[in-house]
Parts: sequence; structure tokens; C-alpha cells
Amino acid sequence: MAGHLPTQPIISRDALIEIADSRLAEARALLNAKHWAGAVYLGGYAVECYLKAAICFTLHWDGLLPMFKTHDLAGLLRFTGLEPSLRERSAVRQSFVTIVGLWDMYGDETIRYRKPVEVDSATATRFLVCLEDSETGVIPWLRKTIQ
Repeated sequence: MAGHLPTQPIISRDALIEIADSRLAEARALLNAKHWAGAVYLGGYAVECYLKAAICFTLHWDGLLPMFKTHDLAGLLRFTGLEPSLRERSAVRQSFVTIVGLWDMYGDETIRYRKPVEVDSATATRFLVCLEDSETGVIPWLRKTIQ
């Protein structure tokens, strides 16, 4: 039926959180192994999964619907309902802006499709700090909001 929203989740909220935690651990491991592009890619994927879990939390859904199959971090944030909260936390907001900027730094050719040599140590380290810092990190902030 045209205009009918799919009602079957493609993945559970709990699975999204589990995947996000795993991708974050993998991003740390890649950073330590000096695989900078992989660290940024998997770190961005962790944020993506947390944002999708936040959408489920906000909408009181057990799982994510297919309409949210996207890698657009800023777009996903809009559906979480957390933009006002993020605006109140300027340091976390700046981390999110940095993450989005680095994740999308190549426009249509996002980090997923770039050569590994195009991401350096400083970029990857800054990206993971923006993800994980206990005061300014996006992931600690997201974890607090969806628990």
C-alpha cells in the first residue's frame, strides 16, 4: 500500500547498542594499530548505531525501521529529538560537529570510500577523542540519554 510505513524493525535497539560498543572497541584497536582510516570509519559507525538506538528510545520502539537505513549522522540526530539537549552542551556539540565534518569530509565520497593513506594519526586521534572523552565526547552523552 502506497504511503504505508513499514512496521517490522530491521534490528533491535539492544543489538544497535551492542554493535556500537563493539565498533568503538574495534576503532580503538585500529587506532592503536595505526590504521587511522579504519579507526575513523568504525568510530563513525559506532556513533551511527548509537544515534539509531536513540531514535528507537525517543520513539519508544524496540527496533529500528528500514526508513532509517542511512549513514547521515546529522540527519539521524534530527530524528532523536536530542538536538535541544545537544545545543545546551556546547563542548559535546562541538565534538559532534567535528565528527560529522570528519565523517563527511569528502562530500559524496565519505570516509568509507577513501584510501587509508588519506587519514593521518592526528585526525584519527582527534576523532576518537570527540567520540569518547568523558566530558566532551558524543558517545558518553548518547549513552546517558538512552539508558
